[in-house]
Amino acid sequence: MTTNSATHVSVDRNVRLRSVAEGDLATLEILDKEVFKDVAYSMVYLKSLFVLFNKTWLVAEYDDELAGYALVCPNSDNTEAWLMGLAVSERYQGKGLGRQLMEGAMELMRDAKVSDAYITVRPDNKAAYHLYQKFGFIQQGDERPDYYGTGEPRKVLHRSLAKKPYRASPGRGTRRRLTSRLFQRSSR
Repeated sequence: MTTNSATHVSVDRNVRLRSVAEGDLATLEILDKEVFKDVAYSMVYLKSLFVLFNKTWLVAEYDDELAGYALVCPNSDNTEAWLMGLAVSERYQGKGLGRQLMEGAMELMRDAKVSDAYITVRPDNKAAYHLYQKFGFIQQGDERPDYYGTGEPRKVLHRSLAKKPYRASPGRGTRRRLTSRLFQRSSR
């Protein structure tokens, strides 16, 4: 797979990842209903998401047909982001599109310097749960019953993307020597 982070385009055999276009919304509405059934996004909601998050929304094409998407929604200061949707049409499942979309979503979050990433997953969606685990997400707390309404439980998963800076613990007298050297350099 090759990646161009400026345009977020990835190529792997017959698959192409690209940024969403407004013309994709009608197809995305059909795809969302296929995958998410009763909790699928409406066209009004998809249009709103497009206006707000088109720069962090990837679609996957398989043989030039829209086959899936990953929608990353960072908050206003990019401290956290939610993967609001990762969907692959049933007829394209098992071809690695979910993994490729997840890689693209992770790249978008890293590029935005997001510190914390979150995802919800249906408890019975074992394939998605395992995919998210492969990308370092872990369940946060207990399963939440009725998360999206009656009969719609979810597991909330989290992954920290913050890089912790290396901090060597100073030995005896090290801090004093470092402070002294810094002071000497700045006083010249």
